[in-house]
Amino acid sequence: MAVLLGVLAGAFSGAGDFFGGIASRRGRVFAVSTGAHAAGLVTALVLAPLLPGRPEAVDMWWGAAAGVMGGLGILALYRGFTASALAVVSPIAAVGAAGWPVLFSLATGEVPTGVQAAGLVAGFAAIWTISRSPSSPGPTGTVAAGVGYGVLSGVGFGGLLVFLSFVGDDAGIWPILPARVAGGFVVAAVGVAAARTLVPLVGSLRAVAAAGALTVVGNGLFILAANRGSLAVVSVLTAMFPAATVLLARVFLRERLGATRRAGLGLALVAVALVAGG
Repeated sequence: MAVLLGVLAGAFSGAGDFFGGIASRRGRVFAVSTGAHAAGLVTALVLAPLLPGRPEAVDMWWGAAAGVMGGLGILALYRGFTASALAVVSPIAAVGAAGWPVLFSLATGEVPTGVQAAGLVAGFAAIWTISRSPSSPGPTGTVAAGVGYGVLSGVGFGGLLVFLSFVGDDAGIWPILPARVAGGFVVAAVGVAAARTLVPLVGSLRAVAAAGALTVVGNGLFILAANRGSLAVVSVLTAMFPAATVLLARVFLRERLGATRRAGLGLALVAVALVAGG
């Protein structure tokens, strides 16, 4: 069950990124991110009462901490896109999102089986290859800057997953509420400081709402998965979210699926099979 929930968490998170990318194509990146956090908060308010859960105060604080880390991860990712190429920043951030929870799990004594370890290695390879942009669009800034922002973004997204894994088994998905509030506050505060507008364009509102709602579902599924299985395994499965983004772009935007990304998708399937079999 944990493996299935982890895969679904990645699928919904990747779908959220797809719609967030659609909305961001019209500009106003800070507005899209802030609006998505607001839409996610509304979604969490609707879904949380439908699932069993009695969170304690500490669970809500862990949720808030996760939201802060997620907000910082998004900001580092966006800043990296303006300082270097997507092909440099994206894969490092995606691998970091899985890598830091795995390192935390190993440091706390969680040891995967041999088959699971092979699945984790395949998962990291899949995340890297799927996240790479073959055309490398974006600024031609230094590779060092891209690596730096990619690492910072990975720390933020990895911290998000680690803190969400601390949520108690009986908390349900209620901690997603403070996560959305805290993350939205971080993004909005930086946007205001940078004199950026926080009001999305009317034509992008549906995509913004979809991005926020789907991301919240993905986060909620991750909490349920982490409560039922290994953090190392679940985090790698969830961090395969770029696979869903790429597939949706292929279906709805007719974007070309190159050989590298096809290989990455194949590796993702192998990783899921190994993790489930282990």
